[in-house]
Amino acid sequence: METRIRNTIVFMPDDSLMEVSYYCSDAMLKEDEKMVVTQLIIQLDDCLCSLKIDRAFCTNKNTLERIVHNKVINTKGHLC
Repeated sequence: METRIRNTIVFMPDDSLMEVSYYCSDAMLKEDEKMVVTQLIIQLDDCLCSLKIDRAFCTNKNTLERIVHNKVINTKGHLC
């Protein structure tokens, strides 16, 4: 499932703000995986992070943003 690139602002625990871009893509998945999962690509500065997520999550913007926020916060803004 391909989605357009979206941007969000992540409020970090130290009160700083980080602008993050994200989108879903199936380009690098195996054929048998494409029916069940998709890749969530998160870009922060020059770093890219790829997560395999359930395809159903890509249709819900709020769920996607929650996943992105949690990933960025949990890695303390260091996705690479």
